[in-house]
Amino acid sequence: MRKKRQSSRGRLTVIAGPMFSGKTSKLVAMVEVFTRMGYKVLTVKPKLDDRYGGKDEIHSHDHKKTPAIIVDGETPEAIIEKIVTTRADKVIFDEVQFFDKEKVMRVIDVLRKRGIHVIAAGLLYDYQRKPFGSTPDLLGLADERLELFAICQKCGSLARHTERVSGGKGQIVVGAANMYIASCEKCHRIYK
Repeated sequence: MRKKRQSSRGRLTVIAGPMFSGKTSKLVAMVEVFTRMGYKVLTVKPKLDDRYGGKDEIHSHDHKKTPAIIVDGETPEAIIEKIVTTRADKVIFDEVQFFDKEKVMRVIDVLRKRGIHVIAAGLLYDYQRKPFGSTPDLLGLADERLELFAICQKCGSLARHTERVSGGKGQIVVGAANMYIASCEKCHRIYK
């Protein structure tokens, strides 16, 4: 049975972790559960994330997917309008670290003020172990926090970091298993 949106401030749930920790798989599972519960769920992704063909969907490394709208450079007001017209109860942002930080923080704040539950998933750190995009700030504002870990692909320990093994040196270089692995604190090396 669909729950009515409350007039109170919407919750913010943040899911953070390295690549290969299951963030997007978790989002796909949440979409399925919330939809069965009667909620209208909207998933949003940045155009920059063009892995797996750049389709209008979020796509996990283990090949789970769900439809999504793509945001690319619009103003915060245009993004809000695009989202609000769907009448979604729950709005999910995948790869939140790739969105313009100021824009996404503003969009999320406005959505929450409208009583919408926002769920944001992203990398907490980049390949150099530096805070990445809006994820750390959102984690600090979150009502619910979930930090996921991967398995270190070098030693099998819990992995908190994403290690770049090929590609450029810019902070944002979109890739998958061809460019990145998960690694623990001890095994992590910064790509040079």
